[in-house]
Amino acid sequence: MEVVPLAHALGVEIRGVDIAGVPSDAEIDEIRTAWHGAHVIVFRDVEWTPDQHLAFSKRFRDLDDHAATPHDRFDGYPELLEVTNIPKNGHPSQTRNAGRNWHSDYSYTNRPAAASMLYCTQKPPVGGDTMFCNMARAYDDLSEKMKGIVADLQSVYDFSLVSGIGKRDPKKIAELLKINPPIAHPCVREHDESGTKALYVSERTSHFEGMTRAESAPLINFLCAHATRPENVYRHRWRIGDLVCWDNRTTMHLALGDFDESQPRHMLRTTLRGELSGYVVPPAV
Repeated sequence: MEVVPLAHALGVEIRGVDIAGVPSDAEIDEIRTAWHGAHVIVFRDVEWTPDQHLAFSKRFRDLDDHAATPHDRFDGYPELLEVTNIPKNGHPSQTRNAGRNWHSDYSYTNRPAAASMLYCTQKPPVGGDTMFCNMARAYDDLSEKMKGIVADLQSVYDFSLVSGIGKRDPKKIAELLKINPPIAHPCVREHDESGTKALYVSERTSHFEGMTRAESAPLINFLCAHATRPENVYRHRWRIGDLVCWDNRTTMHLALGDFDESQPRHMLRTTLRGELSGYVVPPAV
């Protein structure tokens, strides 16, 4: 197995292991170690079926069945989430503009995603990149005074702040808002496997519990800008057959809309189920 760095802040490509087959336990352990260190891992030229995708993902953790976003499931596979701009049943896909603000997956639920594994089956000729930032490094780079401030804060995540929902089916969005009320999580998240501390705040954070939106906004804006500085980011340029895996406990990501949307883009994602966390709170003032 070869581990090749992709950027200074985070990200490695893993070569020399057949993930479409049945990797050994030792290989899975090596992959997990590399993943914890680099936060984002990439496998190139993967050719596999949905069942193989599921089998590999389950080697790391139980999978989410995507009940929080039921309309986005891949047909026949509730543990696969479909991210595409290809129309479904004659209607625009609900994920055609997904992920276009900085976020970590399922932060608006009481089981925020531990990790995600996204497989590219179709892509436009250019563009459609995804950017990742290192939230553990962002936390480490804070002053001790600021670390003390954020340690006492609860980030409130609001599904209504998911980018692009105003262009989606209003009935489906109303259902999703009911399924996913605003929920608070610690602003500093401790990785339940590695113990690494990382910031847990994003552009989907409406406010900090006990504070108004106006009071919270300057600090949310600062923390997001601090985390997404260019030197703290890896930009992935997709190829068909890429499997990109990121740790939602230590990263945020942003899907760029910098492509011709008349060109098909299709990806399938497994979501590694996170620990129960957080509590429902009233909407912000």
